[in-house]
Amino acid sequence: WLTIKGINLSLSEWADLATILASTAIIGVAAQFFHSRKELEADHERSRREKTVDILLEWDQRLKKEGALARKIVETFSAEQCREIHAQLPITVNAKLEPLLVQLFDTTFSPTNNQITLNEAYSSELRWHVITYLNALESVLVAWQYSVVDRGIIEHQFSYLFKPSDGHEGLKHFRVAAGGGDSYPAIEIFASHIKEERRKKLIQKANVA
Repeated sequence: WLTIKGINLSLSEWADLATILASTAIIGVAAQFFHSRKELEADHERSRREKTVDILLEWDQRLKKEGALARKIVETFSAEQCREIHAQLPITVNAKLEPLLVQLFDTTFSPTNNQITLNEAYSSELRWHVITYLNALESVLVAWQYSVVDRGIIEHQFSYLFKPSDGHEGLKHFRVAAGGGDSYPAIEIFASHIKEERRKKLIQKANVA
């Protein structure tokens, strides 16, 4: 038996008490650790949401009318037409694009045989607008790729650009002409991710059926 400050306990009881006190201390440290971790995660999520808002505002500021028009025009082009535009060569396009071309270049065109020919100057300007658009999109999706922003929000906001059923493939043919994944790796990864997510949803629907 061992008596300390009037407490009379056996050695085994003192050992048990020491174990309990040590365990309590460990639990306290663990609780503090997990609390700090939750606070850190909450701060990180808040920071990501704030960064997402900043990125979206920046996108709105960088996205000009010309870029949106150029995207709509070039998304209708074949792979060959995109190679010609990227090489800044004269190109013949469908006359159905005339309303968009008039808005973009602020001039009139004279269709011949249901076609419009864009000279080198127009081809070069169209190329510049498309590249400017893709560079802005790449910067947004780089942030998505490295989880700097809320990935779910970005996917919700930008997935429509990669919806083949609506004629949107993220300027796929032009990106290929410009070097594909080497030039726009984040866009390529995002496009593949969105495609895979849609495939998973289809499989889930099939399994439910």
